[in-house]
Amino acid sequence: MDVKTSNIITMVAGVIFVLLGINNIMQGTAWWHYITFVIGIIILALGAYGYKTGKRF
Repeated sequence: MDVKTSNIITMVAGVIFVLLGINNIMQGTAWWHYITFVIGIIILALGAYGYKTGKRF
């Protein structure tokens, strides 16, 4: 698997985490619901950075 493909997969995973986080926040307001959302944003940012620079993290 090349770097671009793996970064696209990372970005997709980040989007899934963000959507799960949004869903959790809608369902309840416990502090740990926000962790999923933040992790999703971090994964998405890592994927986008890697895709832009052509590197893997």
